[in-house]
Amino acid sequence: MIELIFKIGFPLVFLVLLIIILISGISNRRTEKDFMTCDDFIRDWLNDHGQAHKLEEQFAQMKKDPAGKLYMPLTYKGGKFFIKLGLSPNKVTFINLILSFFIFYGVVMAGEGHTLDLFTQQPIYGSWFIALCLLTLFTGLIDGIDGAIARLLGTKTKSGAWLDNWIDRISDTLMLVCLIPSGLSILSGSEYDFKWIIWTNVILIFIYEYIRARHEGLGLHKSKPFVGERVTRILIISTFFGIYGVSSFAVLITHLINPAATSIWNSSHTGVTTWCMFISQISLLGIMIYSVIGLGNYSWKNLKKLDNENKI
Repeated sequence: MIELIFKIGFPLVFLVLLIIILISGISNRRTEKDFMTCDDFIRDWLNDHGQAHKLEEQFAQMKKDPAGKLYMPLTYKGGKFFIKLGLSPNKVTFINLILSFFIFYGVVMAGEGHTLDLFTQQPIYGSWFIALCLLTLFTGLIDGIDGAIARLLGTKTKSGAWLDNWIDRISDTLMLVCLIPSGLSILSGSEYDFKWIIWTNVILIFIYEYIRARHEGLGLHKSKPFVGERVTRILIISTFFGIYGVSSFAVLITHLINPAATSIWNSSHTGVTTWCMFISQISLLGIMIYSVIGLGNYSWKNLKKLDNENKI
Protein backbone atom coordinates (compact mmCIF):
# COMPACT_ATOMS: atom_id res chain seq x y z
CA MET A 1 0.00 0.00 0.00
CA ILE A 2 2.76 2.44 0.95
CA GLU A 3 4.65 1.57 -2.23
CA LEU A 4 1.53 2.23 -4.31
CA ILE A 5 1.00 5.60 -2.64
CA PHE A 6 4.58 6.56 -3.42
CA LYS A 7 4.46 5.41 -7.05
CA ILE A 8 1.12 7.07 -7.87
CA GLY A 9 0.29 9.59 -5.16
CA PHE A 10 3.73 11.20 -4.83
CA PRO A 11 4.08 12.44 -8.44
CA LEU A 12 0.38 13.27 -8.68
CA VAL A 13 0.48 15.61 -5.69
CA PHE A 14 3.48 17.52 -7.02
CA LEU A 15 2.04 17.64 -10.54
CA VAL A 16 -1.12 19.25 -9.16
CA LEU A 17 0.97 21.78 -7.21
CA LEU A 18 2.96 22.60 -10.35
CA ILE A 19 -0.22 23.17 -12.37
CA ILE A 20 -1.68 25.39 -9.63
CA ILE A 21 1.46 27.57 -9.61
CA LEU A 22 1.43 27.93 -13.41
CA ILE A 23 -2.28 28.77 -13.48
CA SER A 24 -1.87 31.33 -10.68
CA GLY A 25 0.28 33.45 -12.97
CA ILE A 26 -2.41 33.93 -15.61
CA SER A 27 -3.97 36.97 -13.95
CA ASN A 28 -0.54 38.54 -13.42
CA ARG A 29 0.82 38.20 -16.94
CA ARG A 30 2.89 41.17 -18.01
CA THR A 31 3.47 42.66 -21.43
CA GLU A 32 6.94 43.30 -22.80
CA LYS A 33 8.71 46.14 -21.03
CA ASP A 34 12.14 47.68 -21.00
CA PHE A 35 14.55 45.69 -18.88
CA MET A 36 18.21 46.18 -18.09
CA THR A 37 20.60 44.81 -20.71
CA CYS A 38 22.18 41.40 -20.26
CA ASP A 39 25.54 43.05 -19.47
CA ASP A 40 23.97 45.21 -16.76
CA PHE A 41 22.21 42.10 -15.49
CA ILE A 42 25.57 40.29 -15.14
CA ARG A 43 27.13 43.30 -13.38
CA ASP A 44 24.23 43.44 -10.94
CA TRP A 45 24.60 39.69 -10.26
CA LEU A 46 28.32 40.08 -9.60
CA ASN A 47 27.66 42.98 -7.25
CA ASP A 48 25.19 40.86 -5.26
CA HIS A 49 27.70 38.02 -5.08
CA GLY A 50 30.45 39.94 -3.34
CA GLN A 51 32.38 41.18 -6.39
CA ALA A 52 31.69 44.90 -6.05
CA HIS A 53 35.33 45.56 -5.08
CA LYS A 54 36.54 44.38 -8.51
CA LEU A 55 33.37 44.53 -10.57
CA GLU A 56 34.71 45.34 -14.03
CA GLU A 57 37.58 42.87 -13.70
CA GLN A 58 35.18 40.06 -12.80
CA PHE A 59 32.74 41.16 -15.50
CA ALA A 60 35.45 40.95 -18.17
CA GLN A 61 36.46 37.53 -16.89
CA MET A 62 32.90 36.20 -16.79
CA LYS A 63 32.24 37.32 -20.36
CA LYS A 64 35.00 34.92 -21.44
CA ASP A 65 33.90 31.83 -19.53
CA PRO A 66 30.88 29.52 -20.02
CA ALA A 67 28.93 31.17 -17.19
CA GLY A 68 28.97 34.54 -18.94
CA LYS A 69 28.53 33.17 -22.45
CA LEU A 70 25.81 30.62 -21.75
CA TYR A 71 24.40 30.39 -18.20
CA MET A 72 23.84 34.10 -17.49
CA PRO A 73 22.22 34.87 -20.88
CA LEU A 74 19.94 31.83 -20.42
CA THR A 75 18.81 32.94 -16.96
CA TYR A 76 18.34 36.48 -18.30
CA LYS A 77 16.09 35.27 -21.13
CA GLY A 78 14.40 32.75 -18.85
CA GLY A 79 13.64 35.50 -16.36
CA LYS A 80 11.94 37.59 -19.05
CA PHE A 81 9.95 34.54 -20.21
CA PHE A 82 8.61 33.73 -16.74
CA ILE A 83 7.81 37.40 -16.15
CA LYS A 84 5.55 37.23 -19.22
CA LEU A 85 3.86 34.20 -17.63
CA GLY A 86 3.12 36.35 -14.59
CA LEU A 87 5.17 34.28 -12.15
CA SER A 88 6.90 35.89 -9.18
CA PRO A 89 10.43 34.95 -8.07
CA ASN A 90 9.06 32.98 -5.10
CA LYS A 91 6.71 30.95 -7.29
CA VAL A 92 9.59 30.02 -9.59
CA THR A 93 11.60 29.05 -6.51
CA PHE A 94 8.81 26.64 -5.54
CA ILE A 95 8.79 25.26 -9.09
CA ASN A 96 12.48 24.50 -8.55
CA LEU A 97 11.58 22.60 -5.36
CA ILE A 98 8.81 20.62 -7.09
CA LEU A 99 11.13 19.64 -9.95
CA SER A 100 13.71 18.48 -7.40
CA PHE A 101 11.11 16.17 -5.86
CA PHE A 102 10.36 14.84 -9.35
CA ILE A 103 14.07 14.09 -9.82
CA PHE A 104 14.13 12.28 -6.48
CA TYR A 105 11.06 10.26 -7.49
CA GLY A 106 12.42 9.55 -10.99
CA VAL A 107 15.78 8.29 -9.74
CA VAL A 108 14.14 6.01 -7.17
CA MET A 109 11.80 4.58 -9.82
CA ALA A 110 14.48 4.20 -12.51
CA GLY A 111 16.84 2.71 -9.96
CA GLU A 112 14.50 -0.26 -9.54
CA GLY A 113 16.10 -1.72 -12.65
CA HIS A 114 19.68 -1.28 -11.45
CA THR A 115 20.07 -4.88 -10.26
CA LEU A 116 18.02 -6.48 -13.05
CA ASP A 117 19.49 -8.16 -16.11
CA LEU A 118 21.91 -5.68 -17.69
CA PHE A 119 21.01 -6.42 -21.30
CA THR A 120 17.27 -7.06 -21.24
CA GLN A 121 15.59 -5.38 -18.25
CA GLN A 122 17.95 -2.76 -16.79
CA PRO A 123 18.20 -0.70 -20.04
CA ILE A 124 14.43 -0.08 -19.98
CA TYR A 125 14.72 1.56 -16.57
CA GLY A 126 18.17 3.07 -17.08
CA SER A 127 17.19 4.94 -20.26
CA TRP A 128 15.00 7.22 -18.12
CA PHE A 129 18.19 8.78 -16.75
CA ILE A 130 18.50 10.73 -20.01
CA ALA A 131 15.28 12.57 -19.12
CA LEU A 132 16.47 12.93 -15.52
CA CYS A 133 19.74 14.43 -16.77
CA LEU A 134 17.84 17.07 -18.76
CA LEU A 135 15.47 17.75 -15.86
CA THR A 136 18.44 18.22 -13.51
CA LEU A 137 20.01 20.72 -15.91
CA PHE A 138 16.70 22.56 -16.20
CA THR A 139 16.41 22.68 -12.42
CA GLY A 140 19.87 24.27 -12.28
CA LEU A 141 18.70 26.87 -14.78
CA ILE A 142 15.47 27.54 -12.84
CA ASP A 143 17.63 28.14 -9.77
CA GLY A 144 19.07 31.20 -11.51
CA ILE A 145 15.83 32.33 -13.13
CA ASP A 146 14.03 33.15 -9.87
CA GLY A 147 16.81 35.57 -8.98
CA ALA A 148 16.78 36.92 -12.54
CA ILE A 149 13.08 37.79 -12.25
CA ALA A 150 13.67 39.72 -9.02
CA ARG A 151 16.67 41.47 -10.58
CA LEU A 152 14.82 42.46 -13.77
CA LEU A 153 11.73 43.69 -11.89
CA GLY A 154 13.75 45.42 -9.18
CA THR A 155 11.97 43.39 -6.49
CA LYS A 156 14.95 41.78 -4.75
CA THR A 157 14.14 41.11 -1.10
CA LYS A 158 15.99 39.55 1.83
CA SER A 159 13.08 37.17 2.45
CA GLY A 160 13.20 36.02 -1.17
CA ALA A 161 16.95 35.42 -0.98
CA TRP A 162 16.44 33.47 2.25
CA LEU A 163 13.68 31.34 0.70
CA ASP A 164 15.78 30.62 -2.39
CA ASN A 165 18.75 29.63 -0.24
CA TRP A 166 17.02 27.07 1.96
CA ILE A 167 15.08 25.54 -0.94
CA ASP A 168 18.41 25.14 -2.76
CA ARG A 169 19.67 23.13 0.22
CA ILE A 170 16.59 20.88 0.08
CA SER A 171 17.16 20.45 -3.65
CA ASP A 172 20.85 19.63 -3.12
CA THR A 173 19.89 16.98 -0.59
CA LEU A 174 17.16 15.40 -2.73
CA MET A 175 19.44 15.10 -5.77
CA LEU A 176 22.02 13.19 -3.75
CA VAL A 177 20.08 11.01 -1.32
CA CYS A 178 17.87 9.70 -4.15
CA LEU A 179 20.77 7.36 -5.00
CA ILE A 180 20.33 5.51 -1.69
CA PRO A 181 16.74 4.12 -1.85
CA SER A 182 17.24 3.47 -5.58
CA GLY A 183 20.06 1.02 -4.83
CA LEU A 184 22.50 3.01 -6.98
CA SER A 185 24.76 3.52 -3.96
CA ILE A 186 25.69 -0.18 -3.97
CA LEU A 187 28.48 -1.33 -6.27
CA SER A 188 27.11 -4.04 -8.56
CA GLY A 189 28.58 -7.45 -7.89
CA SER A 190 29.57 -6.54 -4.35
CA GLU A 191 28.01 -5.62 -1.05
CA TYR A 192 29.90 -2.32 -0.79
CA ASP A 193 27.51 0.56 -0.14
CA PHE A 194 29.02 4.02 -0.59
CA LYS A 195 26.04 5.89 0.88
CA TRP A 196 28.42 7.30 3.51
CA ILE A 197 30.08 9.27 0.69
CA ILE A 198 26.68 10.63 -0.36
CA TRP A 199 25.85 11.77 3.17
CA THR A 200 29.34 13.25 3.53
CA ASN A 201 28.78 15.27 0.35
CA VAL A 202 25.45 16.54 1.71
CA ILE A 203 27.19 17.66 4.92
CA LEU A 204 30.06 19.31 3.02
CA ILE A 205 27.61 21.24 0.83
CA PHE A 206 25.84 22.53 3.94
CA ILE A 207 29.20 23.46 5.52
CA TYR A 208 30.31 25.26 2.35
CA GLU A 209 27.11 27.27 2.11
CA TYR A 210 27.14 27.97 5.86
CA ILE A 211 30.70 29.36 5.74
CA ARG A 212 29.69 31.81 3.03
CA ALA A 213 26.45 32.81 4.76
CA ARG A 214 28.22 33.23 8.10
CA HIS A 215 31.06 35.38 6.81
CA GLU A 216 28.53 37.64 5.08
CA GLY A 217 26.63 37.85 8.36
CA LEU A 218 29.83 38.96 10.10
CA GLY A 219 30.29 41.86 7.70
CA LEU A 220 32.53 40.30 5.02
CA HIS A 221 30.54 41.24 1.94
CA LYS A 222 33.17 40.44 -0.66
CA SER A 223 33.42 36.82 -1.64
CA LYS A 224 35.39 34.45 -3.84
CA PRO A 225 33.70 31.68 -5.84
CA PHE A 226 35.20 28.20 -5.67
CA VAL A 227 34.70 25.17 -7.89
CA GLY A 228 32.14 23.70 -5.46
CA GLU A 229 29.43 26.22 -6.40
CA ARG A 230 25.94 24.86 -7.08
CA VAL A 231 26.32 25.08 -10.85
CA THR A 232 29.26 22.64 -10.63
CA ARG A 233 27.29 20.28 -8.43
CA ILE A 234 24.39 20.31 -10.89
CA LEU A 235 26.74 19.61 -13.79
CA ILE A 236 28.36 16.66 -12.01
CA ILE A 237 25.02 15.07 -11.12
CA SER A 238 23.49 15.62 -14.57
CA THR A 239 26.63 14.40 -16.37
CA PHE A 240 26.61 11.05 -14.63
CA PHE A 241 22.85 10.70 -15.00
CA GLY A 242 23.43 11.29 -18.71
CA ILE A 243 26.25 8.73 -18.96
CA TYR A 244 24.14 6.10 -17.20
CA GLY A 245 21.12 6.91 -19.37
CA VAL A 246 22.93 6.98 -22.72
CA SER A 247 24.69 3.68 -22.01
CA SER A 248 21.37 2.07 -21.03
CA PHE A 249 19.61 3.49 -24.09
CA ALA A 250 22.34 2.21 -26.41
CA VAL A 251 21.93 -1.30 -25.00
CA LEU A 252 18.12 -1.03 -25.24
CA ILE A 253 18.20 -0.04 -28.92
CA THR A 254 20.77 -2.72 -29.72
CA HIS A 255 18.65 -5.35 -27.97
CA LEU A 256 15.54 -4.31 -29.90
CA ILE A 257 17.37 -4.48 -33.25
CA ASN A 258 19.51 -7.56 -32.64
CA PRO A 259 19.53 -9.17 -29.18
CA ALA A 260 22.67 -11.14 -30.00
CA ALA A 261 24.61 -7.91 -30.67
CA THR A 262 24.24 -6.63 -27.10
CA SER A 263 27.51 -8.42 -26.32
CA ILE A 264 29.38 -5.45 -27.83
CA TRP A 265 28.31 -3.43 -24.77
CA ASN A 266 29.29 -6.09 -22.26
CA SER A 267 32.38 -4.39 -20.83
CA SER A 268 31.36 -0.75 -21.21
CA HIS A 269 27.81 -1.05 -19.90
CA THR A 270 28.84 -3.26 -17.01
CA GLY A 271 31.48 -0.66 -16.12
CA VAL A 272 28.97 2.19 -16.32
CA THR A 273 26.33 0.54 -14.14
CA THR A 274 28.97 -0.53 -11.62
CA TRP A 275 31.14 2.57 -11.32
CA CYS A 276 29.24 5.55 -12.78
CA MET A 277 27.48 6.81 -9.64
CA PHE A 278 30.41 5.89 -7.40
CA ILE A 279 32.81 7.99 -9.52
CA SER A 280 30.34 10.89 -9.51
CA GLN A 281 30.21 10.93 -5.71
CA ILE A 282 33.97 10.52 -5.31
CA SER A 283 34.49 13.42 -7.74
CA LEU A 284 32.01 15.56 -5.84
CA LEU A 285 33.65 14.62 -2.54
CA GLY A 286 37.06 15.81 -3.73
CA ILE A 287 35.62 19.05 -5.13
CA MET A 288 33.69 19.84 -1.96
CA ILE A 289 36.62 19.11 0.37
CA TYR A 290 38.82 21.44 -1.71
CA SER A 291 36.11 24.14 -1.81
CA VAL A 292 35.30 23.98 1.92
CA ILE A 293 38.99 24.32 2.80
CA GLY A 294 39.51 27.07 0.24
CA LEU A 295 36.48 29.13 1.25
CA GLY A 296 37.21 28.59 4.93
CA ASN A 297 40.75 29.85 4.47
CA TYR A 298 39.56 32.83 2.40
CA SER A 299 36.93 33.77 5.01
CA TRP A 300 39.36 33.39 7.91
CA LYS A 301 42.04 35.60 6.36
CA ASN A 302 39.61 38.35 5.37
CA LEU A 303 37.78 38.31 8.69
CA LYS A 304 41.16 38.69 10.42
CA LYS A 305 41.77 41.75 8.24
CA LEU A 306 38.42 43.17 9.37
CA ASP A 307 39.43 42.53 12.98
CA ASN A 308 42.67 44.44 12.48
CA GLU A 309 40.90 47.33 10.75
CA ASN A 310 38.43 47.61 13.62
CA LYS A 311 41.31 47.85 16.12
CA ILE A 312 42.78 50.87 14.36
